[in-house]
Amino acid sequence: MRVPLTAIITTLNEREYIEDCVRSVEWADEIYLVDSFSTDGTVELLREKFPRVRLEQREYLGAASQKNYAIDRAQHDWIFYIDADERVTRELRDEILRTLEHDLKYWGYSIGRRNFMLGKEVRYSGLQRDRVTRLFHRKHARYPNRRVHADLLVDGPAGRLDHKMDHFYIRTFDHMIAKMTRYANWGAAQMFIDGKTTSAAGILGHSLAKFFRDYIVNLGFLDGTRGLISVGMHVYYTFWKYAKLWELTQLKRLGRPIALPKLDESEERWELPWERRES
Repeated sequence: MRVPLTAIITTLNEREYIEDCVRSVEWADEIYLVDSFSTDGTVELLREKFPRVRLEQREYLGAASQKNYAIDRAQHDWIFYIDADERVTRELRDEILRTLEHDLKYWGYSIGRRNFMLGKEVRYSGLQRDRVTRLFHRKHARYPNRRVHADLLVDGPAGRLDHKMDHFYIRTFDHMIAKMTRYANWGAAQMFIDGKTTSAAGILGHSLAKFFRDYIVNLGFLDGTRGLISVGMHVYYTFWKYAKLWELTQLKRLGRPIALPKLDESEERWELPWERRES
C-alpha cells in the first residue's frame, strides 16, 4: 500500500494551460491549487471542470512563499509540486506511484524536464541537465526565503527519478519576454536586498558569459533557431536583471524612492522544519 500524496499547483492567469496540467495529476489523492487572483477565467474553469480540486486564492508574495503556504496546508505529508505549464507523463506517473509503494530512501526526489518551444523540444543550452526536486516529504523539505529561483532545500540527499515531465516553457515569445522581464525585476530586487551592486562591466560581463556558456559550452547551437532564441531570451533575462540592479543602486544613491516587490515576512513561512524539531 502506498503513502498518500498531495499534488500542489500555483496559478496566475493559466486558463489556457491549467486543464491539461490538472488532468496529468488526477491520480493524486489530493489536488490543492493556490491561485493569485487570476482574471482570465482560470478559477471559473477549475470550478466547472474539476470540483475535486481544493482551490484557494492568496496574494502572490513570490513563488517560494506561495509554495510553502500550500505545503503547510496540504492534507498529506508527501507532496508533488507541479507548475501549470508542466505535465506528468504516464511513465513518470507510474514511477512516482511505484516509488510511494516501497520503503522511501530519501526525503526528496528530483525529476528531469523536457523543455518545449512552440511544439518542439529544446535539448541543449543547459536544458539537457534540467532537474527539479518536486516529490518530497513536507516535514523534511522547504523553499528558502527568496522571491525568485528558490530551489527546494531537503533534509539530506535527494534521490532521482528516471522519467521526465514535459515543460512547455516557451509558449509564445511575448509571453516569454514578459515572464523573463518579471523574473529579472524580482531577481534584481533580491540582489539589491542582499546588498549586491553592479557596473557596466558587470552588466556586460554576465550577459556575454551567459551567451558563451549556453550557446557554445552547453551546445545551444545544436538546437538551430530554437537554440539561438532560447539562449537569447536567457541572455536578455541576465542583462535586464543586472541593469535593474544598477538602476536600484542609482536610485538609492540619489535618494529617490525605490519600489520593491512586497515580501512575505512571516517567520513561520521560512522555518526549516527539521531545524525546528532539533531545537
